[in-house]
Amino acid sequence: MANGDKLFENKTKYSTDDYIEFLKFHNRKFNFYYMAYTAFWVFLLLFCIIICFRSGSRIQGVLITIILVSFVCYRTIKPKMIVDNEIKSDKYGEDSTNTFSFYEKDFEVKNKKGRFKYRYSIFRKIYETNNFFYLYVSKENAFLVSKNTFSLGSTEDFAKFIKQKCKFKYKLDSSLK
Repeated sequence: MANGDKLFENKTKYSTDDYIEFLKFHNRKFNFYYMAYTAFWVFLLLFCIIICFRSGSRIQGVLITIILVSFVCYRTIKPKMIVDNEIKSDKYGEDSTNTFSFYEKDFEVKNKKGRFKYRYSIFRKIYETNNFFYLYVSKENAFLVSKNTFSLGSTEDFAKFIKQKCKFKYKLDSSLK
């Protein structure tokens, strides 16, 4: 079991609407970097294409054009495919509920797949929004903890607790400021 007494408990049942709200939030926060990276490589490849055609290297120019078209297709189609696959998965089906138990040194997540224990150091970023705490464990994946379903502890106390545990990783969404 986890260390010490249970400080907070939250049972969050996920719906497709919750996931769509998360995706909108995620895109608002991180889409700029994705698009900037894409734009950088598009301009670099266009520059290479222009150089190739001006210097008479038509075959290289055509090859780089094919690479450019493939890259743009990949960068625009892949995110949509990821979202579609996530929504079709059983992750947000009829019994997609996570029970979070927070302790002083670690936390536990229980769901139909089992019981998992983690240290707070697993979090990359934590965002507080109107309805959720998004506890990011990777660049694209997060635990969604509903603010309305704490059975032990309060939302306000949890916000203080997680902010203290994760110091510089905690961010308040700009719509709440």
